[in-house]
This record gives sequence, structure tokens and C-alpha cells, in this order.
Amino acid sequence: MGLERLFDSTGLDLPAEALYTRVVFPEAPPDRPYVFVNMVATADGKIVIGEVGGSASGVGGPTDQLLFRRLQQVCDGALIGSGTLRASPVIYPVEKPRFVVTRSGQVPLENRFFTDAPDRAFVLAPEDLPQEMATRLAGRLLCFGRGEVDLCAALRHLRQERGIRYLLCEGGADLNDRLLRAGLVDELFLTLAPKLKGGAHLPTVVDGQGFPPGQFVPLSLVSLYRDGDEVYFRYRVRGGV
Repeated sequence: MGLERLFDSTGLDLPAEALYTRVVFPEAPPDRPYVFVNMVATADGKIVIGEVGGSASGVGGPTDQLLFRRLQQVCDGALIGSGTLRASPVIYPVEKPRFVVTRSGQVPLENRFFTDAPDRAFVLAPEDLPQEMATRLAGRLLCFGRGEVDLCAALRHLRQERGIRYLLCEGGADLNDRLLRAGLVDELFLTLAPKLKGGAHLPTVVDGQGFPPGQFVPLSLVSLYRDGDEVYFRYRVRGGV
């Protein structure tokens, strides 16, 4: 069918087929990057259709994959959780800095995330990381906080020391939760695939601790497109819970 515009408030004069070839964001804050999360899920919110710990492969269709690649082109750097990295090869444009968040330091250095751009791939870990892990990751290790990564401090470093204005996060669900609870997410790009998976054990777009009863993150719809039965949402986080 091809991409079809259902709603778009961006004001960009582009054909529907050019979706996300150009993305205009508000100015990035001075103390952190402007963070946009990109995820694909089934209609019931599941981000894998295989086993727990698997990749998102098979959830979205070819257009979803195309849009993922386009969004990777408009960021200054990319951020993912270590579980997402362990699930499958992670491929970004070679010129893009990329950062993985880990508590343990258990990251696969043979993954294309590292091997495609060894001088632009970094590990964000806590300051009390075991010494053997710190030694293994020497040269790519950036430490913030204790016990787990202090995401506010880490993102401040990315903005002020590395010049990253627009940061793409591709999950996983627990990292999305931590970023949202810290007030560090500005937008959500969400592909909804026409599939139902079920299974309380499977991850959704946001898992982790979540918010207390009656509290949530409000979103504003920026644009909505479709290709057949697959739909592509762009939301802006309105702030507050």
C-alpha cells in the first residue's frame, strides 16, 4: 500500500513516503540531550514475539525497519540497554556514537555495536563496577553513580562533554522505564504492528518499576501514519506524572 498520512502537526511539507527523512525537534536542553525513544510493539504492547530476552525481529514489517533506519540518521548518538544489546547484532550508522547502559558490565564486545565503530562505542556503568569488568572494558568505559547508572549524570556528560544534542533510545523496556521516571524522555516514536501476542511474562514497551497508582506520563500526538494495517505514532511527552 505504501505510507499514508492520517495526522501530522509538524508543519513539514513532505510527501507521506518521506516520513522521518527529516525530523524537526525542539532545541535540546543545555544540561542533557533531547531524548527520543523508538520502539515497535504488537497491538497488545509486546516487544518480542519469541522468547524473553530475544530481539524485536518479526514484530514490525519492512516499513517499520525503514523508519527505524531513518530515525537513526537524524540522531547525534544512540542509547540502548544491555539486554537489547545481548539479544542480537545491533547496527547503527558507523559515524554515530553509541552507548550501552549496564549495571554488571556484561556486554558482548563481539557485537556489531562495538565492532562496526570501536572508537565510537561506549559503555555506561556504575562507578562500583567490579575491577575485572572495568579492566575488560577499559578505553570505552564511562562511569556514573553507584549500584546502577546515574542516568541524569550520564546524559549531562553526553550533552556537555560530547556535544550530543539529540539522543535516540531503542530500549529495552526497563531502560525506557528508568528514563521516563527520571523525566529524561521527550518523545516516543511507536510502531504498532497488527499482531496479538499475549503472555504476561513477555516485555512491553515500558516495564520496570513504573509509576504509582493513578500516575502516568501524558503524551501529545504529533503525527500518525499507516502502511496497510501497521501504524506509526509520534508522541511528545507533556511532562509530569
